[in-house]
Amino acid sequence: MFSVKKLTKEYRNKSGVVGGILDVSFDVKEGEIICVLGGSGSGKSTLLKTIAGIEKADKGTVSFDNPEHQYTYVSQTYTLWPHLTVLENLTLAPSLTSKRSKTAIERKARSLLNRFGLKGYAESYPEELSGGQQQRVALLRAVMQKPKILLLDEVTSALDPNLTKSVLDLIRALAKDGYTMVVVTHHMSFALSVADRVLFLKDGRVLCNQATTEFFTNQKNEEVREFILDIAKKDEQIEVFKGIEQFQAYHLGLMRRLPENSTIYVAGGVADKWYGPMGDLFGHYTELRLKKNILWKMVMYEQGETDRKLQREYPKLNQFRQMPRTIQNPANYNVFGDTVITQIFEEEPTIIQIKNQNIADAYKRFFEELWDLAK
Repeated sequence: MFSVKKLTKEYRNKSGVVGGILDVSFDVKEGEIICVLGGSGSGKSTLLKTIAGIEKADKGTVSFDNPEHQYTYVSQTYTLWPHLTVLENLTLAPSLTSKRSKTAIERKARSLLNRFGLKGYAESYPEELSGGQQQRVALLRAVMQKPKILLLDEVTSALDPNLTKSVLDLIRALAKDGYTMVVVTHHMSFALSVADRVLFLKDGRVLCNQATTEFFTNQKNEEVREFILDIAKKDEQIEVFKGIEQFQAYHLGLMRRLPENSTIYVAGGVADKWYGPMGDLFGHYTELRLKKNILWKMVMYEQGETDRKLQREYPKLNQFRQMPRTIQNPANYNVFGDTVITQIFEEEPTIIQIKNQNIADAYKRFFEELWDLAK
């Protein structure tokens, strides 16, 4: 999608260099999501601003495969027009730059507001919104320009934890839509749940450029490993994802992140209920799973038609056993690596994620007992 080559931007004062980025190089593929991590002052925001052209590089280049690919930068400050309503903030730029009709532009804006829980705020002014609502509006304003690439710079840094989650959930949903993203963040669990790759900066230089799973689970650099452990202590181990939008985004994100030849262990009795909330995106999920050779190993009270079809067509990647009716399985759950998710299939599908190695090991042992009993 675009390449960054030896990008350098230095800030100087009377004492010399005080910050910036030095000889940063990396490539971004179409549809890829890269999270940029690093300590305070490591150059994360400078990198994104230089890519966006807000800061002028001292050296190096940013080159796009297609010069017509539009990108949008969203900062940690909301920068909404205070004298315009939410709807006017979303429609102003497209009305000036797009050939679409005013009616079509407004329809798209209202659709986005409705999709992301802001339906009742179209006529509100920014000062009437919470910080999380303002930041979501800023993100949607960027989406209204139909960019191919989103550059998101610490968009939750000014928010409290409750408001932060609403913004991160929106970004997860946009990731599901296929945007190419470079995201500067300090949220470890978010990077784990969204990123295809992690870029780690220290003193303006790239210390690591690795696939997300490798970065977090097979980190060889001692300094980076200590950073991960330190941040992980502050991260919540339990997260809840509610609604079809988040249900779909979670599962597609998981399938993007899991390494090839992984196994997902599934225990439950819901038959085909899982497929309903996935909707049309189930096909994309299945395509990714088959391409990455990821095995579903499932113990179920009964199989649905889709389960049986997958088992017939791809027997090596779809192993099913009948759970004895005498076993009272407490919930429908999946286990992968150090993570357990419990899924609730009600009117509002919900995922509860627990990230804890000891709990995951306990659930895995329970699954293996079920698997043996189901022979």
